[in-house]
Amino acid sequence: MSDLMTADLIPIAVVGAHLTGLPLNHELSTAGGRLVRCARTSGDYRLFALPGTVPPKPGMVRFPGAEGPGLEVEVWELPADAFGRFVARVPAPLGIGKVTLSDGAQVSCFLCEAYAVAGAEDITDYGGWRNYLAQRAA
Repeated sequence: MSDLMTADLIPIAVVGAHLTGLPLNHELSTAGGRLVRCARTSGDYRLFALPGTVPPKPGMVRFPGAEGPGLEVEVWELPADAFGRFVARVPAPLGIGKVTLSDGAQVSCFLCEAYAVAGAEDITDYGGWRNYLAQRAA
């Protein structure tokens, strides 16, 4: 068992519409989730604006060997039974897999299938979904 996981609570990192204050955050909070910390991924992840998603969502893909500043994420904890229900509702091309954080910890996180980012806008340089949304609104 990872140092971030107990028998009853499972950590999950979120990178997009599930962040605090964004449209899908209620799916975490109403399931008994609690925000543990803000973090960054290791530098080998890229973030893309997925076209046609409602609400708008990003897709994060790992590119082994890439070196960047990492992406902003929130690490939440969900009760184990709620985690299963939450993961079961994640729509393709998104899924849940392991992500490495900048401190070396590995947690479950939203990831995107690579085919879905072909032709999508690469928004990695914004450092995270919130920064991207703020720039679009400006």
